[in-house]
Amino acid sequence: MKQRLTILVALCCGLVGGCEEEEYTISMKADGDTVTRRIACSENVGEETRDRLKQLYDRQIDRNTFKGRFGEKLPADVGGFGRYVHLAGPMGQVSIYIERFGGKDAQALDMEKAFAAADQLVNLFVEWLEFELGDDPNFENLRTFCNKDLREDAKNLAVYLWVGSRVPGTEDSEAAARMLLYLYERDYFDLDDLAAFAASTDMEKTALQFLRKFITGKLGYSSEKQTPERMSFLRDTNSVESSVQRFVSSPKVYDRLLRQAREQSGDPNLVIEPNDMPEHVFESYGIELETFFIDFELFSRPDKVNVILTCPHKPHETNGQWDQAKGQVSWSSKIEDKDLPFLCYASIGEPNDAFQKQHFGKVILRGEQLVQYAFWRRGLSDRRQAQWDEFLASLEGGAEVRERIESFRFKDSADVSEGEQEAAERLSEAARDLIMEGLNASDKKPDEPGPEGSAGVQRQAYTVEPIGRVTRKNDRTFIEIDEKYKAGLKGLERHSYVTVVYWFDRNDTPQKRSILEVHPRADVNNPLTGVFATHSPFRPNLIAISRCDIVSVKDNVIEIESIDAFDGSPVLDLKGDFFRFYKPNLK
Repeated sequence: MKQRLTILVALCCGLVGGCEEEEYTISMKADGDTVTRRIACSENVGEETRDRLKQLYDRQIDRNTFKGRFGEKLPADVGGFGRYVHLAGPMGQVSIYIERFGGKDAQALDMEKAFAAADQLVNLFVEWLEFELGDDPNFENLRTFCNKDLREDAKNLAVYLWVGSRVPGTEDSEAAARMLLYLYERDYFDLDDLAAFAASTDMEKTALQFLRKFITGKLGYSSEKQTPERMSFLRDTNSVESSVQRFVSSPKVYDRLLRQAREQSGDPNLVIEPNDMPEHVFESYGIELETFFIDFELFSRPDKVNVILTCPHKPHETNGQWDQAKGQVSWSSKIEDKDLPFLCYASIGEPNDAFQKQHFGKVILRGEQLVQYAFWRRGLSDRRQAQWDEFLASLEGGAEVRERIESFRFKDSADVSEGEQEAAERLSEAARDLIMEGLNASDKKPDEPGPEGSAGVQRQAYTVEPIGRVTRKNDRTFIEIDEKYKAGLKGLERHSYVTVVYWFDRNDTPQKRSILEVHPRADVNNPLTGVFATHSPFRPNLIAISRCDIVSVKDNVIEIESIDAFDGSPVLDLKGDFFRFYKPNLK
């Protein structure tokens, strides 16, 4: 069995090492109701894939590049599902792009299998321990622990393993650290155990020592010396193999396992010799073990997907990276079949400024409000849509606009029921509320107090655009500045450090912006403190500041020693060494 495993692992490692990553780059540009889409694949993509792309796209530009024009339904070229929605009306137009690539959207079944595998493992483990230790007067202590705590912990570990193996961007080391801390917290080991494993030259021997110590403790004994004979089946690997052989070959267990094997194989006459049953159990439960332990797919090959969407305006909502200079949103990720799908989305609202100013006196709908309005209008019947557009065209701005908006009702025939009239009334409410909100918001003067402000306090939004990004390559850290801001770096090479102002973009959600008290350094032992008294990444305005030592400045790239920022974090501003130019009078 050991030899077979060694050969299999060596073979798999060799095959995995020889797999080249396939890469796809998808570029899109919206044009009204359609989007021009271009996909370029790497040289190592197979001919079968190229043939499929040829069927999906209108034109093949060269061996690796395909181009086509698509409407709402986007092609499933990299094993996914996508839509491009364009909604246009007099108030403006809205474009929404959303697409998933590869991965597996239905994960519930995998979790059910993992939990079932955990139950099966615990059941088999308890049965084996009962076979060897069932006559111990304290065995019920061990059984109770296994059936309750161990079963629960096995399922929790399955969740950690699921997250670590399937969620893109989750580091393996983080998943391992989470599991280690969980087991440490649950008293499965202590620091002495960790030290023993770290210093061990015989991991099998050390593992068995740990298992003997652990089981002895759960039986209620303070020392292994109290149960030397009872623990002899865990003395060494030969003893363990012999114990498992006796256990699996026992009539009661053997008959049950044989029935299970026949059910799984669909062969009612399947015969497995008692001596071969451990090998069969290893193979059959190996599938379940594989399901439990991260569902390793040694022969899988991650594909890399890059997506670029050219937009007329910055999306008001997206999970991609916006490049103001290029007018593009971009995404990039590796995907595997077992992962959650790699998701891209962007929502772009383009108001018709001229129409809105003509009929309302100002631009009142943009961004999220324009998106809500566009979907509301899309849901109207053709008759009601015509009524609404005719009504908007009749507005001429001025003070009477509010009154006319408030009094608007859809015109229905006289014979409609009371319920239908109420429905028509509710239908017009949504648009009226959006428009009135826009009128009220745009009428507020800059020095007018807000609902919680005082006179003279300006409560207005300010637009901030990134000037570059933090990047990490080969354990080195850089700040790459957009070309159009390159001139602003002149002279920075003479400075020893630079103060970097950047944005906590990973925390840019309404929920995280609303957090006003934290435990400093995420340590619950530190008392709750207001975010303005800390450097917490949770704050109303997600501005971060770090002083970084400069290694070099070349062209538009600054190499720094380090920064507590994620790869790709947007940089808002740079400030050089203040004291190079300010010399205080130190008398």
